[in-house]
Formats: sequence, structure tokens, C-alpha cells
Amino acid sequence: MGALRAAQWRYDHAEPEDDSAYQEAAQNWIESKAADLVSGCDVLIPQRFGGPVGVRQDQFVAKVAEHLRALQETEKDDITALAMLLLQAQVGGPVKSLVEDVVGQSNHCRGKLYEIAESMLDQYADQGLKYEADEAQL
Repeated sequence: MGALRAAQWRYDHAEPEDDSAYQEAAQNWIESKAADLVSGCDVLIPQRFGGPVGVRQDQFVAKVAEHLRALQETEKDDITALAMLLLQAQVGGPVKSLVEDVVGQSNHCRGKLYEIAESMLDQYADQGLKYEADEAQL
């Protein structure tokens, strides 16, 4: 009976496995792929069976448009900033500084577009890391 009680005590007081390295790798994957998505690339992960999964550029654009509609509905949009963005883009001017005014503020270090991209990619981090690990083994 003592062995059973000792085993139960070890089980009850076991520390969770340290997965911080995996969590860091997943966060790095998400950040890297978010940069790809914001720069205009699809983020697709090939699957052994079936088609690829991930986020296509048109899905990202739709999510950004949804965010802009939400800003408009709550009257938090800045139509002047949008007009300036369009005018600057037309003449080849600097538009990057106007993006934050159009899409809104974010606590994310790279801005709202990256925040949106990362939220879309979060669910694919495990599959992406597994695919990259499989590719590295080949």
C-alpha cells in the first residue's frame, strides 16, 4: 500500500512539463508568418492528406476590411486619415505613417495589421511548426 500511496503523491504533486521552448518557437513562427501575411504573401501549410491549410491573402484583406467596418460603425474611423492615405498613395508619397491613423491604435509593437495577422495565424502554429520540423528531417 505504501508504493501506491507514494505513486499517488508523485502524481498529485508533479510539475507540468516545461514547454517554454515550444511556446517561444510557436510565437516566433506566428510573428514570422504575420510579417509574410502583412507583406502580401499567403501563409499556407501543406498537409499530407488534403489541401493546404492557413490564411490566404484574400482572407487577411477581408479581416482587415471587417476591422475597418467595425471602426466605421462605432464612429472611431478617421476618414481624413483615409483620404490622406489615398492621396499620398496616388502621388507616390509616404503612406506608411498614415496606416496607424486609418486602422487605429494597437498595443502590438508592430501595429494593428500585425495584431490582426497574428490572431488569424495563432491556430496554425502547431501545424506550421510540425511541417517545418518534418521538412528539416528530410
